[in-house]
Amino acid sequence: MEGDSSGPLFVMPLSIAPRDADVVLPPEGADVTALPEIRPRLPVAGGALDDLPGLAEGELLAGQYRVVRRLGLGGMGDVYLALDEKVDNREVAVKTLRSERVAYAASQALAEERQAFADLNHEGIIPVFNYGTHETVGDFLVLPYVDGLNLEEVRALAQHTPGRFGDARFHEFVLAYGVRILSALDHLHSRPAAAVLVYGDLKPQNVMHDGAAIKVVDVGSIRPAGAPGLTTEEYRAPNVEPSGESEPLDDLFGLGETLRVLCGLGRHHTDLAKLGALDRLREDDERAADAALLTTTLPPVGLGRLSLARVLARATRSTPGTRFADAREMEAQLRGVWRELRSLRTGDETFEPSPLFTQSPYALDAGLGTAPALPRWAVPPGEGPPGPLHEPPAAADAAARLPVPRPDPHDDHHTELSRLADADPAALLQNTAGWHESAEVHLLRCRLRLRVALRADLDAAGLSLAGEELSGAIDAIGTERAEYDWRVDWHRGLLELARDEVASARDHFDRVYAAIPGEYAPKLALGLCAERLGRHQEAHTLYEAVRLRNPSLGSAAFGAARTQLALGEPHASAKAIRALDAVPQHSRHRTAARTATVRIAIEYAADTRALGVVLDRLARLFTEHGLTDEPARVRMKAEVWEAAQQLVTGGIIDAEGLGQLARQAAARDSEARDAGARLAFPSQERELGSDLSRFYLFLARQAARSADLPHGNGITERLLDRAYFVRPLALRHQRHRPSLTALLGPLLRRNG
Repeated sequence: MEGDSSGPLFVMPLSIAPRDADVVLPPEGADVTALPEIRPRLPVAGGALDDLPGLAEGELLAGQYRVVRRLGLGGMGDVYLALDEKVDNREVAVKTLRSERVAYAASQALAEERQAFADLNHEGIIPVFNYGTHETVGDFLVLPYVDGLNLEEVRALAQHTPGRFGDARFHEFVLAYGVRILSALDHLHSRPAAAVLVYGDLKPQNVMHDGAAIKVVDVGSIRPAGAPGLTTEEYRAPNVEPSGESEPLDDLFGLGETLRVLCGLGRHHTDLAKLGALDRLREDDERAADAALLTTTLPPVGLGRLSLARVLARATRSTPGTRFADAREMEAQLRGVWRELRSLRTGDETFEPSPLFTQSPYALDAGLGTAPALPRWAVPPGEGPPGPLHEPPAAADAAARLPVPRPDPHDDHHTELSRLADADPAALLQNTAGWHESAEVHLLRCRLRLRVALRADLDAAGLSLAGEELSGAIDAIGTERAEYDWRVDWHRGLLELARDEVASARDHFDRVYAAIPGEYAPKLALGLCAERLGRHQEAHTLYEAVRLRNPSLGSAAFGAARTQLALGEPHASAKAIRALDAVPQHSRHRTAARTATVRIAIEYAADTRALGVVLDRLARLFTEHGLTDEPARVRMKAEVWEAAQQLVTGGIIDAEGLGQLARQAAARDSEARDAGARLAFPSQERELGSDLSRFYLFLARQAARSADLPHGNGITERLLDRAYFVRPLALRHQRHRPSLTALLGPLLRRNG
C-alpha cells in the first residue's frame, strides 16, 4: 500500500476531520526539546468492525487480548483497541502484520523479527509489549495504546487555531519534534555497521504526540539499511526506489520533509532553496505577507525564516552526500536554528557555545569601540571628525578576525590544534613546520599565512601561499568531498575578503550558511559583506539574529549598531546604543561596547539634557566599565568637551546649563575612588576652553612621541593649532607657565 496516508499504527481516523484537543504551552525557557501538553478531547474514532474483514468485537487473541474496536488501517496492517485481561484490563493496541508487507529482517525467521521489534528500546520509539499469531489475521504485535494526536493532526489543529501554539512559536515546537525524532533515528543508525537499522517510512502520520512526549510508531517499517520495505511516495527521498531500499541519510530526508510539511514552508522540498535565499531579506512587505500565508502559523521573524528554510533544505537535498552527514549533525543545526527562532521571537538570550567555531576575541568594531585615535584631530578646528561613526571594518581586517573553525575531532592533529594559542602567526608557522600534512594542518597554515600577509600590507606572495595551503587541504579532504565541505568555502571566503573581493566572499559565506544554518559565524561574515556592499538592511537583519541569541558577541552588537546608524531611521542612535548596552558586563567586549555608546551619544547630543546623558555615560565608563588607560580617557574627554563647546558656542547651552552639567559631574566625581576617573567638568565657558587647550597639549605630546603615526609631526602641529585656537585670551602672560612652543619645541625638533 505504497503512499498510504492513513498511518500504520495510530492513524488518522476514518473521518478525516482533525480532533480537537486541549493544548497547554510549556513555560518559556531554553529547553530545545520542550513541547506543549496535548490532550485530545475525544478518543480516536474507529471504524465499524463489520465494515471490513478482520477481527470481530470481543474476539480474544492469545487468550489475553479482548478486541474492543478497530482504530484504523495502516500500510503494515490494521490497528485495534483491545483490553489486556491479564494486566488489569489495560488498554493496548493490537497491530496485525500483513505477511506481504513485513519489512524488517525479511530473510530471518518470524520469531527473530518479533524479538528484534521488542529490543528497540528507546523513549522515542513506541515499545512492543508482546507478539503472537492468531488464526484469523496471522501475526500481530501488542503495543501501548496512545490516545494522542499524530503530527498531521497537530499541524491541522495549529493551522486552524494558531494561537493555541503561540502563533510563530509553533515552528520552534516543530524543531523540537525534529530533535526528539533524531534521537530515535540515531538509536537505529548508530548500531554496529552490520546491524544498522533504518526507519524507512517517516512521515507526520507515523509520529504521535502523547501528552508532552512523542513516539515514533509503526515499528513494522524498521528494517536493516539497504533492505526493501514500506515507504510513502511524498516523503521518500528521490534516490530511493519504490521498493524502499533505504539508508540512514534517507531517513534524514524523510524527517526534513516531515518538518517542512508541518511548518507549511513551500509546496515541495525544492521550494526551500528559494525560501532561504538571502535576497528575500530585501523583499517588500507585500511579498512577506504573501509568504506568511503559506506557513501553518505566523512565519518566524527576521532571519529565522531563512534559517528554518535552510536547515530543512539541507536535510532534503536530492543527493544523499550533500545532506547532513548523520542524525547528530542535523540535530546540532536544528538546535541552533531553534535558539535563533526563540531569541528573535522573544528578544531573550538563548546562548550555547558553538560546536563548530571558537569565539573570536575581536569585536570587529571598526574603531568605534575605542577612544578616538590621534588622527581624529588631523583636520582643522571646526571641520569635525574625518568620517562617519558607522564606517564598517576593512574587509582585510575582518578576514583575520572572524571566528576560527574548531579542528575536526577525527584529524590526526586534533589534540595539538585544540591547544594552540592565538599567538604570533609567523611563530606558529615555524612551530607547526614539522607536523605531517593533514586537512586541518593545511587549513591552519592557510589562516596563519593570511594573517602574515595582512601584517605586511596585503603581501601578494603571502596571499598566494595561503591559497596553496587551501589547495593542500582540498587534496587531503578529497576533491569530491571538498566540493561539499563548508570549511573549504569558509577559507575561500576569508581569502576573497583579504583581496577585498567582497561580492565573491559573500557567495562563499552564503554556501557556508546553507550548510550550517544554526551557526553564528557565517551570519557574522555575511553581515560584514552586506555592510561593505552597502546592503545595510540585510546586514542589520543578519547581525540582529546573532546579537539577540548571544549578546556577549561584540561583533554582532557593533554590526547591529553601525547598520542602525547607517539606515538612519527615527531614533537610530537610541537603538544603536541599546544594542551596545545589551553587551553584558561579563563579556570581554563590554568596555569597547560602553566606549561606543559614549561616542554615539556625543555625536547625537543636541542639548543640555543629551550632554548630561553623555557625561553620565562617560563617568560610568571610567568607573564601572573598565576604561582605565589615561591617554584613552583624555581622548574621550577631549571629544566630549569639544561637543560641549560647540553647543555653548551655538547658544544651545547657556551659563546656567553649563553650571547644571558641572554639578551633575561633581556628584559623579564624589563617587569615584580613582582621581584619574573624575570628570571635573567645568562650570564656565572660559574653563571649558582652558581644559580643551590642556587636553590638546597632552595629545600633542602623545603624537610627537609616537613612532606608529606616519604623520606624527603633522598631527602634533594640528593639535597645537587647536590648543591655541580654544585657549582663552589672557590680559597678561603668566611667567610661571611655559609657552606652548617652549614646551613642545624640543620634542618637535627631536622628531623632525
